[in-house]
Amino acid sequence: MQHLHARSVSPGMQGVDCRSVDCRSFDEATMDLFLAPGTNPYIDTEEFLFDCEMRADEMPRFVRRALLEFQVRANPDGILLLRGLPIDPGLYHVHTPPNAQRSEEKKTYVSERCLAMIGSRLGHLVSYIQEKNGDLFQNLAPVKEQEQIQSSGGSKTRLQFHRETVFHPYAPEYLLLFCLRPDHDRRAETTYASITHALPLISEQHRELLFQPLYQTGIDYSFGNLHTVKGNGPVLPVLHGNRNDPFLNYDEDLMEAITPDAKAALEALQAAISSVYQSVKLDTGDLLCIDNRRTVHGRSSFTPRYDGFDRWLQRSFVVRDLGKSAVDRNPGERVIRTAFS
Repeated sequence: MQHLHARSVSPGMQGVDCRSVDCRSFDEATMDLFLAPGTNPYIDTEEFLFDCEMRADEMPRFVRRALLEFQVRANPDGILLLRGLPIDPGLYHVHTPPNAQRSEEKKTYVSERCLAMIGSRLGHLVSYIQEKNGDLFQNLAPVKEQEQIQSSGGSKTRLQFHRETVFHPYAPEYLLLFCLRPDHDRRAETTYASITHALPLISEQHRELLFQPLYQTGIDYSFGNLHTVKGNGPVLPVLHGNRNDPFLNYDEDLMEAITPDAKAALEALQAAISSVYQSVKLDTGDLLCIDNRRTVHGRSSFTPRYDGFDRWLQRSFVVRDLGKSAVDRNPGERVIRTAFS
């Protein structure tokens, strides 16, 4: 596997860069939007989401403006990083969930509220029944005996670049990652690469091939592909939409080309992504929004200790239109139940 030399977002750009918003200066009233008690998101989910959307209307104007611009215009990197959001009181004493399932120790819901409030400015939170039993707020942590697997439970191998659920008919437009706890050695980097930066490095001949349905992707490990079989998903183009500002379907691990020429084009895209990717080390209170239509993401390797305080992120998915997935959801819920063989 190719070793990647990551480049980090400069902290000096916080507050002035279109990729970053510094939330550490929130006043008491704003902090209370996130910290004030509310309903339990795992029991009264819809009420929790509605309450969070109402609270989001009162966030500072600069936060709402940054999220609006990201939703409407995106940016060349396809990410928006909110630094220093509030965290749950007493979080430092709560153990990282050992199996990356729902935490039994975490009794407050500030991190979930951060995800729901920020997500409500981009669209609507959804989940997938195959992912963490359909939880809207999913814990990501290293899992024993999954160290080398291409999934969120992996750790000791690089998580390869991919669009989230590229195989899914109702893939999210946005992916949200909230950091509750970095890894012990602070080495783990969330990597990302946008097609905006990669496209100029790809020849016209290869671009033309990438716009054709010549690529078969695979179903994710967490959706039942336990042996990480390649090419067991739908056939689709890698690039689609505007020829000069396209959307991207890509999975470095599970996607295969179905002709030799298409394979050469896919390899050219892989090389371009390796040339332009960037990375960020997430710290407690950081929330990373990724435009899942334009930007692929991954993660560097790191070494877990399994001492109860390993790296811990929470993840949520956001769609712009709930109606598209209505056929595969039960009335009144956000869990998408599309079945995969």
